[in-house]
Amino acid sequence: MFRSFITIAAVAGLVAGASAQQQMPAGSLQPVSNVQQGSYDFDNGFTATTGGNRAIGPDTLFDTNPNFAYYYSGTGIDTQEWLDEVQLPNRGLSGEEQITGFSWSYCEASGVAYFDSNINLYNDTVAFVGPAVWVPGSATFPDCVYGVTGLPGLGCWWVTVDLSCGFECTLPDASNPLSGAQGTIGWSVVCRSGVNAFVGPILGLAADATPGSQDLFEWRDNNGGYFGMGAYYQAGTYWFGGNPHARADFLVGFFGASIDIQNCYGSNPADTICLEATSAMENGNVWTFQATGVANQNQRAYLMIQVDPQGTDPGCDQVTMNGAFGQFTRQMAVSALPVNLGTVNGDFSGNLGVPFNPNNSHVILQLLTFATSGPIKPGTVQQASNGIDTTL
Repeated sequence: MFRSFITIAAVAGLVAGASAQQQMPAGSLQPVSNVQQGSYDFDNGFTATTGGNRAIGPDTLFDTNPNFAYYYSGTGIDTQEWLDEVQLPNRGLSGEEQITGFSWSYCEASGVAYFDSNINLYNDTVAFVGPAVWVPGSATFPDCVYGVTGLPGLGCWWVTVDLSCGFECTLPDASNPLSGAQGTIGWSVVCRSGVNAFVGPILGLAADATPGSQDLFEWRDNNGGYFGMGAYYQAGTYWFGGNPHARADFLVGFFGASIDIQNCYGSNPADTICLEATSAMENGNVWTFQATGVANQNQRAYLMIQVDPQGTDPGCDQVTMNGAFGQFTRQMAVSALPVNLGTVNGDFSGNLGVPFNPNNSHVILQLLTFATSGPIKPGTVQQASNGIDTTL
């Protein structure tokens, strides 16, 4: 899993371990025009879009993309990484957000048609230091890395990457100590194709500064090939001198699962349905969901619901079905409540009235399908979904 916010030219005079902001030369600031849109998923690759990017999430956690003004350009080099910060809001009880999509904006000015990149996501970053895993002289790796191929050049682009249905990244929110002293996560997009694309991020305006953002970014040079394969040997903190058209915020969007929802995945051949929450699950409310990857044939569908003992939370560690489908999930064979959703044929949406449970109850759900007749038991499962893990 990878994708790219393109790395930019090595700038002469960068100093390792800088303790103050260094100013980038303003001569490479360029106005943004004719921003085109596209989407990327790991089944179909990149697709240019005309009516806006695909709606993913379902929740928007952070988004500065729409306000296009200036970009900073330089030559993309595999060993260069520019990293910016984002603060994820504190929602719900878990202290975490599962990222289901990511979008960012860039311009390419040298006429390179396509290039490949890595999207790097980090649990934390601190001004003048960077992520905790950035240890000088050591090989370091992001918490999530996505390889994205065939990104378009030849102009300015706003690209959304779909991470849903198995590619999600779980990151701490601003309240979680794992997000560091400033409560911010780090992200970067690094060119990895070896193409000398003249490319760079579209920058935010001072007037549009968002909570948790800072007028700075971190730069490092890696002593090796692609990111993560070698120790880094230079780093520094940079800005654009307070230019009102060029705040050191790289435009970006993060989209996430509903509050306190995490999706869990297994590897059984029957795990072919993607079950996604389209709203948060709350006591006494109606919960909504959608199922994709459902075969176009009549099947009986059951939503399996397991409420764990009060005060326990086994975590998002399931969904495998053992042997000849074995148990439904790690814990659902005996005590799960099956809710009959009727006969389905192809993808569908549904809803469930949530009965009142003790506060902070931990719940896990899974969708299973069976033939239109015959027994309902582990050995007769036709299709299974990922699990959904939540706390009421």
